[in-house]
Amino acid sequence: MKCDSQKLSFDRFTVEDFVYPPSLYMPPHTDKLSRISIILDGELQESHGSQNITATRGSLVIKPNHVVHENIFGKKPVRSVSISFHDEDLFAEYFKHWQWIKHPKIIVLGIRFWAEARKIRNEEKLCNCFKAFLSAVATLRRESCKPVYWLEDLRRLIEDLSDPQNISQLSEKLCLHRVYLSRTFKKYYSSSPVEFRKYVKISAAFFDLVLTTKSLAGIAYDSGFSDQSHMTREFIKCLGDSPAQLRKLVKKN
Repeated sequence: MKCDSQKLSFDRFTVEDFVYPPSLYMPPHTDKLSRISIILDGELQESHGSQNITATRGSLVIKPNHVVHENIFGKKPVRSVSISFHDEDLFAEYFKHWQWIKHPKIIVLGIRFWAEARKIRNEEKLCNCFKAFLSAVATLRRESCKPVYWLEDLRRLIEDLSDPQNISQLSEKLCLHRVYLSRTFKKYYSSSPVEFRKYVKISAAFFDLVLTTKSLAGIAYDSGFSDQSHMTREFIKCLGDSPAQLRKLVKKN
């Protein structure tokens, strides 16, 4: 097995950017350190006990070091960002069990932490970003509870950036009152529908920044922003860097 990686080591954790070759098979094994990983591109299957998960771009896994798991990678390279914990107490403070999650807010906070780790300008700021990320992951684990049946339909509609509809239009389509729709959605997804869509757009734009050579204007359009300036404002507000700065940071490293 040959995996390309870039590694940033700190006292309590290590951040690595992995690229796994296509069609890789990893027989049942455990990891030396507990970790959290985010899939940036590609697809893989991971099995643990009787559970079998198909992970795609934006999926995040919480993986204690005692968990035995098996991996089958897809037909294209799989890129992931992994945070390995040297401090097991820090991991155990937030997590206990193996679990896969997919939520755009986690991706946005993970990106912010990843960018801070690559810049390493302010260790206090890096730690604050890390704690915000860990807290969000710990909170959003409850999403695994089965939500009200129509929420999955609503989530898919919100995530469809090719056909953006405002909340009033969505509530009419689902024959639900807008206030009830928004309140119930936030209960299960810890974000309002408007916030959720913002995170979807930012994470989609980030993946294009990292994985394509599209122009910034093209990325803004494809990600559902009104224009490049709008995208830049949201990136600075949520990630602390402009799209151009993040693209440069990724290439630099």
